[in-house]
Amino acid sequence: MILGGLAKITAIYLILFTVCTVAVSGQTADDFIISGDSLYELYDYGGSIEMYRSACLLDSGSFEAYWKLGRSLNLKGETAERDSQLAIFEEARDVQKHALSIDEDHADAHFQLARALGKIALFKGVFKSTSLAKQVKDECRRALEIDSLHDGAWHILGRWHREVGKKPKILRIPMGLGGANKEDALAFMRKALEINPENINHRLEMGNTYRRFKMLDLARSEYQRCLELVAAGPLDEKYQAEAKKSLDEMEEN
Repeated sequence: MILGGLAKITAIYLILFTVCTVAVSGQTADDFIISGDSLYELYDYGGSIEMYRSACLLDSGSFEAYWKLGRSLNLKGETAERDSQLAIFEEARDVQKHALSIDEDHADAHFQLARALGKIALFKGVFKSTSLAKQVKDECRRALEIDSLHDGAWHILGRWHREVGKKPKILRIPMGLGGANKEDALAFMRKALEINPENINHRLEMGNTYRRFKMLDLARSEYQRCLELVAAGPLDEKYQAEAKKSLDEMEEN
């Protein structure tokens, strides 16, 4: 109990120190957002997180600071060590919820929330956290109500149908997840690709979806196309490495 109390006190002092440091620097929330944007464009997601956090400390009502912080957290979580990923995605979830409490009519904030929730559900087990699975779908639907051409939301919906559909329908119906199906998994991933055909992650997950449903020639084609695209940053390189691994596995079998 003593150690727990000391940890809380230390955390409070760290927050106060950060607030004072930010205030003394004379920079505004907008200044920090601009700096965060510059680091984000350089794929320095960790650096951008620190800038957006500083902006949030200065202006708790800044929608832009919060949704961009959540976006960077999601991207950092993708490449972080596994034992630290859950905490990063949980922070991304909390940040996006705050952003949406400021402005609920922003498609990308709903998408980023769905993204964080989806990752958390995968950690906890989709069928052990059915409420999370439902929230992922709801957030994607809300994003698409605002922007019907949001390829990221179509992507996540496609993956939702693919992953949730792995369990027999008779077992999913009592959970309220009976709607997951092969047709929508394929259609929604294809929609994401139709909107943004140069997106490496769309190609990877289209390949994974074809492979899941034993459409192996189509899967190989998507993985190959994924490898032919020009990578932009470390995440694209990660996705291409996964595509190469999948191709190698298919060749071995």
